Amino acid sequence: MAANKKDQVPKSILIIDDDVEVAETCARVLKASGFRCAVVFDLTSALALFDTMRPALVLSDINLPLGDGYEIVRHVQKTAPGTPVILMTGFDAHHARERALGTGAAAYLRKPFSNSELISNVRELIARDGNS
Repeated sequence: MAANKKDQVPKSILIIDDDVEVAETCARVLKASGFRCAVVFDLTSALALFDTMRPALVLSDINLPLGDGYEIVRHVQKTAPGTPVILMTGFDAHHARERALGTGAAAYLRKPFSNSELISNVRELIARDGNS
């Protein structure tokens, strides 16, 4: 028998951004929408936490201390194929969007983005991958 939607465990999201304010704001918005969130601020911490946490989705800045978001995408594809990764950046470069999506990111957000844009992207990707 299927569990009621309200009985389901909230989906977890790993948020990676060296800008503490951005990371914490994303976590606050997503938590208010019913998700569990973990926040880290560099690539090394992100890779370690991803491997133990196995979140439903990853939200990562492209530019990170000790590496970049593209490394996150490659790691996720290798270790947990099908887990969506949203890459984000504050740089207004068309090639960044193309590279992010070409690397295998499921979505790309340009900072600043609205709370509704963040939530709709996360919900759509989790639902698309059958994780809703």
